Amino acid sequence: MSRIVVLELLQALKFKSPLPDTNLLLLVQFVCADIGTRLAESTIIQKHMISTLPGCTTAAMECMRQYISELLDFIADMHTLTKLKNHMKACCQPLHEDTFGGNLKVGLAQVAAMEITKGNHRDNKAVVRYLPWLYHPPSTMQQGPKEFIECVSHIRQLSWLLLGSLTHCALHQGSISCMPIPLDAGSHIADHLIVILIGFPEQSKTSVLHMCSLFHAFMFAQLWTIYCEQAAAAPSLQNQNQTEFSSSAILTGLEFWSRVTPSILQLMAHNKVMVEMVCLHVISLMEALQECNSTIFVKLIPMWLPMIQSNLKHLSAGLQLRLQAIQNRVNHQCLQGQTSGAPPFVLRKWLQCTQFKMAQVEIQSSEAASQFYPM
Repeated sequence: MSRIVVLELLQALKFKSPLPDTNLLLLVQFVCADIGTRLAESTIIQKHMISTLPGCTTAAMECMRQYISELLDFIADMHTLTKLKNHMKACCQPLHEDTFGGNLKVGLAQVAAMEITKGNHRDNKAVVRYLPWLYHPPSTMQQGPKEFIECVSHIRQLSWLLLGSLTHCALHQGSISCMPIPLDAGSHIADHLIVILIGFPEQSKTSVLHMCSLFHAFMFAQLWTIYCEQAAAAPSLQNQNQTEFSSSAILTGLEFWSRVTPSILQLMAHNKVMVEMVCLHVISLMEALQECNSTIFVKLIPMWLPMIQSNLKHLSAGLQLRLQAIQNRVNHQCLQGQTSGAPPFVLRKWLQCTQFKMAQVEIQSSEAASQFYPM
């Protein structure tokens, strides 16, 4: 039965099976349950529906393991959500077309993230097998149009994987850890991001996908920062002192920003339009990290605020008000001595919003629609 469920799921992901959205997510949940995770509740799949599926071992993951690369390809493909949306309209009456695609990608990302985590052990064999490019960013001499679009694709794929990992962490506080991307890959991932930031002024005029690359870069940066903090709070998977592991995870997040920030400043030096665009993303980033009570945000705010304030004259009144609100909250938290770390329900809410934004931008880019920046 498990083999049939997995094959039916794969057929649906290839748009060869007319499954309703609820049934498709239930098939994903069937696999999730076997590997030790579960989907987040939503308007499509409620808690009581998730609990009706078997809680015991079904060997579904044994059947799915050989298809993990196909799941990752589905997640990475910019056009799958548009194809899925059109397919659902043709074969059934979709009631949740705006949220279904994002829920599906995150569910598949949870399956892939759990499998990669379990396969990594000490030498990160699984992540190297499934993401061979991870430790090999383009060199300075290779940063052309081809490398730019590849880096955007890689960063989007990593963003979905991190969403899957963080969703598992938010739903299973204190239980089995889910860390598919090793923290030591942070500097290599930063190099992928730098290719996007440096190439954006020239490449952004090519297509809607290129134009949205800055959104994907900053969205990944948010996710990686929270991922490092969740890693710091999770039990160490290796025989390593917990305090040492937690400090290492936070330092990884800080090192990531120390590598990326000079490229952000370089991007802001181009022209006034670029300044406002970058400031918009940085302010949105600060709002998101502040909402999640980020420890790394507190350490980086002394660097970020002057960077934005030095360009205050180029910002709209709306952006200036948002920046002031961030400063006011920072001052309030300093006075209150507020502890860091987001409660699980806050993290879940933020992840759902992030998932929706990413899905909508992918659909807009795929359909070659007008510029869409959901901030």
